[in-house]
Amino acid sequence: MTQPIDYSSSVRSSFHDLSTYQKTILDNGVKIVTENIPYMRSVSLGIWVKCGSRLEDARFNGISHFIEHMLFKGTAKRSALQIAKEIDSVGGALNAFTSKELTSFYCRVMAEHLELATDLLNDIYLESSFPEDEIEREKDVICQEIRQQDDTPEELVHEILSMNLWKGDPLGQPILGFIPNILEIDRNSLTTFKRNNYKASQTLICAAGQVDHQKFVDLVAPKFSTLTDTLNNVCIEKPETAPGQALEIKDLEQVHICVASEGPSQADKRRHAGYILNTILGGGMSSRLFQEVREKRGLAYNVYSFLSSYSDTGMFGIYSACEPDRFEELMDVLAEHTLGLSSSITDEDVRLAKNQLKGSIILAMESSEARMNRLAKGEIYFGKHIPVEKIIKDIDEVTTGELSDNASTMLRPGQFTIAVLGPAPSTADANKYFNAI
Repeated sequence: MTQPIDYSSSVRSSFHDLSTYQKTILDNGVKIVTENIPYMRSVSLGIWVKCGSRLEDARFNGISHFIEHMLFKGTAKRSALQIAKEIDSVGGALNAFTSKELTSFYCRVMAEHLELATDLLNDIYLESSFPEDEIEREKDVICQEIRQQDDTPEELVHEILSMNLWKGDPLGQPILGFIPNILEIDRNSLTTFKRNNYKASQTLICAAGQVDHQKFVDLVAPKFSTLTDTLNNVCIEKPETAPGQALEIKDLEQVHICVASEGPSQADKRRHAGYILNTILGGGMSSRLFQEVREKRGLAYNVYSFLSSYSDTGMFGIYSACEPDRFEELMDVLAEHTLGLSSSITDEDVRLAKNQLKGSIILAMESSEARMNRLAKGEIYFGKHIPVEKIIKDIDEVTTGELSDNASTMLRPGQFTIAVLGPAPSTADANKYFNAI
């Protein structure tokens, strides 16, 4: 086992003068990072693996999410009920998520229960038994989850957008998969995929809160030192976007609209400009879209913009929904404010958006779970901890001119993918609104 790498002297800040960040890399490549925040009474810890729906063959789309479910269904020494009872018995919270590029298993407990929480996470990650009866039962659960998403138009239109923005590329695949795929997955498929992708070099363990780094390493290292790497022939290439329209007529009360173009990746130097542009356009109650669409016109209850970033690309988009007879008016307004953003940004817009962003970042510092997530993503996408002062500084340094230049590049007419779901006219042409200012 290698010696810890102590970065604490370089990351002390006015926001957390008492906190320290440390990192240990085991000989097999497993990374362990912690941020000790002694004034917190809780600790959040998680095991992250660089594996998600983007790594899946189309035939097994949904298998990463399936594995996430199965890791809670029993190990060699714990049943599914025992796993639930152990975390509940200490008032903790245990959860997981699967994304397009990552899967995470995490929990939050009082600091005195760190050893129990660590043992529980170690056990489900390394020793899950994948019982046959649980696999069949969980197929039904996941199929219900997919049907529930299909019955939730806002979620479904986002999924349609993603599949069409990156048409034919694994990045566009749904995280949950499709029901026929799920029904075909068996125990051998699950265990083989896990063995090939849950590799030492792709695994990160992190904790934030009242945690002693070396004690945490001592709890984790004995089991994770045995994790090995196996050959994985999956090759990820940056996908091309596919501008155009996807229109799905469905018997709903409203027409749901999702529009997106390519955005910055997680490590792109334009990402801070992207955050600010997102805030100005539709990132809050004072944003342009919210004020125009909801407050001034009463066109929609829900309207917002979003920025989803991945390792090599991203998605900058907007969403709203309206009555069918106001579809054209809403499309006009969305296009006008999106395509016109580059020429209308003011210094006051920028000042307010920066303050909103910085405030949300600083407020998140009060949550051990949010800080654990920051630790993980910094390590995954940058290979290091990014101090909060560095993020604040980078945001402050973005100029109004840079924002205008980035908006004109990212929000250019003719490069948008548009998903429309609901009772829209069959002849609806959503493309025309975003093809010219």
